[in-house]
Amino acid sequence: MAEKIYDKKVIRKEIYFLIIPIMLENVFQISAGIISAAMIGRLTPMLISSQGICSRITGVLWCLFKGIGVGATVVIAKSRGENDLVKCKKAFEQTLITSCIISVIIGVIIFFSSSSILSFFTSSSETLYNSKEYLKIVILSSPFLMIMSLVTAAYQACGNTKTPMYIAIVVNIINVILGYVLIYGKFGFPNLSLMGAAIALSISQISGAVIGLYLLYNKKNGLFSTIIINKNLFKFDFNIIKQVYSIGIPAAFESMFWQFSAIIMSKAILSYGEVTFAAYQLGLQAEILTEMPAFGVGIAATSMTANAIGKKDGALLKIYTKQLITTSTFISLVSSVFIILFPNVFMSLFTNNAEIQAIGVKYLIVMGFIQIPQNVSKVLNGIIRSAGYKNIPMIISFLGIWVIRVPLALLFAYILKLDIIFIWLCMALDQIFKFVFSVIIYKIKKVDVIEDKIQTIEVK
Repeated sequence: MAEKIYDKKVIRKEIYFLIIPIMLENVFQISAGIISAAMIGRLTPMLISSQGICSRITGVLWCLFKGIGVGATVVIAKSRGENDLVKCKKAFEQTLITSCIISVIIGVIIFFSSSSILSFFTSSSETLYNSKEYLKIVILSSPFLMIMSLVTAAYQACGNTKTPMYIAIVVNIINVILGYVLIYGKFGFPNLSLMGAAIALSISQISGAVIGLYLLYNKKNGLFSTIIINKNLFKFDFNIIKQVYSIGIPAAFESMFWQFSAIIMSKAILSYGEVTFAAYQLGLQAEILTEMPAFGVGIAATSMTANAIGKKDGALLKIYTKQLITTSTFISLVSSVFIILFPNVFMSLFTNNAEIQAIGVKYLIVMGFIQIPQNVSKVLNGIIRSAGYKNIPMIISFLGIWVIRVPLALLFAYILKLDIIFIWLCMALDQIFKFVFSVIIYKIKKVDVIEDKIQTIEVK
């Protein structure tokens, strides 16, 4: 079958219309936590560390939820490409029910085991107490965080990226207002400090989940309102569940490897003192702020290439791939320039502590030099995953983290006792390794397997 020819300008415009709302949605989504961190950054290093320790735990959950969302995105996007709208809705609902059950079970375990889990990080009774109280509040909203992730996945898979952006804006506004009021005790409310941040974050996530479900199912113009499924909502379709989780679980582990390593890295960084760990925590937030646009391109790569595969259109997959890589490279280059040239500006957004700023600036400069390999590898892994090689990104992540990042960091911190800058360099080396590995796999699979597979389906 002859390969279809597409207008590159039209495709580029389509990509931009898709990724711009995704970029903004992710910026607003993550900014809820960033602004909360900035508010706490005006408090004490101990409280900053307490939140940072908890973020390592909640980060593992977020990776699980995002991974399941990736699985749902791929299945829904492919079903949309096949024009099977009933399967789109079924995939969302089956994932919603099963993932909420999973999140409740995990949440209960963490709630009642919080002291044991957090004691791994620190022996400071004050830090441990504040971490435990913060974690117990935040973990209660974990099922709603799962729902938000799936709502976003459903909209993005169906080509609607503006609605998740609007939801994220509302969530962000709620978190900022409540956070300011409750952290600092404004307008007659009590000064709850760190606990105020936890309450504000939880309420904002609950609000986002409720709004998202309403927009999906409201009778007037909900995404799923016109799709009728005769089967019982709570009757499991194990074929669809298998499809979603066979993609979602490897995607989750890909990110969870990083989170698990972050737990060990946090332990190592805490050996340099709470001020250093606070600098790392806030520097990480600053890096995430600049990384979000390119992260949006990575999400678009999964959705768009899965849709092209669902349509069995190899030419469309090829042009999507080229444009997505180009866009990610450009955005990452801009981010690198800003991070390297203005690290002090970014750190000043999160804290006014000069000592914390000085350490965080070193972290940001190192991370600035790896923005391109770090972000382009996300795009490549999204394409590889959508093409059916669901375990490869997970394997790449495992090798980079557990063969390079963690062993070297433990060596430098505990045995050689080198300066903290060497820990930052371990992280950079890990990202470069994963980029090189992703490029190699992509080059091997791209022409010979991925596109040939699609062309074979077309002939059939």
